[in-house]
Amino acid sequence: MKKIVALLAVSLISGYTSVFMLQPVLGAHGSPDAIETIRSRYAAINKNLQRYRKVKKELEGYSAEGGSLEAYFDGDSIRKIVATHYGESGRALEEFYFWDDQLIFVFRKDFQYDKPLSGRVSSSKENRFYFDKNMLIRWIGDGGKQVSSNQSEYGEKQREYLESSQQLLKLARS
Repeated sequence: MKKIVALLAVSLISGYTSVFMLQPVLGAHGSPDAIETIRSRYAAINKNLQRYRKVKKELEGYSAEGGSLEAYFDGDSIRKIVATHYGESGRALEEFYFWDDQLIFVFRKDFQYDKPLSGRVSSSKENRFYFDKNMLIRWIGDGGKQVSSNQSEYGEKQREYLESSQQLLKLARS
């Protein structure tokens, strides 16, 4: 009987511990509910895009060959910013999505030209960044593979996109 009670106690404690040990991992990668909410808001923003007021600006100082910015306003709130950066060997397209003035998602697609300044795309790469409460909670890299939050560049991407989204918001409102 003592062995059964001891076994039960160990099972409960290990189960209790594993649940709490998993929580930081789930938080780092984004809970399924948070990711689903972001995807739902992304879809709603794109569905209503034609209803939003569109503002176009030139992007200077972000890339070698210049760029452009399109911001979509829902009243005073910016819902989406599309930034295109041009370079000699390719171009990059970044789509920033906002909800309640908070960054929730970034889609980035890099296009590599077959020759400098040709404009003919030879390859491309896509990355998706999910944000919740100013934290990068999931990064889906090229090929649809999830990037581990343990990688050093994970924190760098979080900082980079939070900073650039604020700069682009400011530019769009100017």
